[in-house]
Amino acid sequence: MLVWLDLKHVQEQNRLWPALPKCRQAKLLLNKLDKSLARFALSLMMKDLRILSGLLTGHADLNRHLQIMGLRDEAVCSICQEEEETSVHFIARCSATMLLRRTILGDYTHPLDQLNSIHWAIILRFAKAS
Repeated sequence: MLVWLDLKHVQEQNRLWPALPKCRQAKLLLNKLDKSLARFALSLMMKDLRILSGLLTGHADLNRHLQIMGLRDEAVCSICQEEEETSVHFIARCSATMLLRRTILGDYTHPLDQLNSIHWAIILRFAKAS
């Protein structure tokens, strides 16, 4: 059973999250605690939850994370060769997935300050389609 924090703890978490000096990519995709998104994530099959959580946290099987883990020599995107292959690059900017991004997310690129407004179901659909 999932236990939700009381309102005081949720407000404190939402206040502290932006001030945290780490988690650059996660902050772009995770705005604040959201019960409906948490329910959605918990309803997913394990394989889909792994994909989604990897993208949301930056710990996906993308070259930048694999380089940090010592499993790749380079962090550059293996598809477009233009910049580091991160979750943000993959979801919002990779030129190689531009047409798919237009179809699923509605535009060829996605503004970074609006990434946290994309529903996780759409992020997952984009990842699985690519």
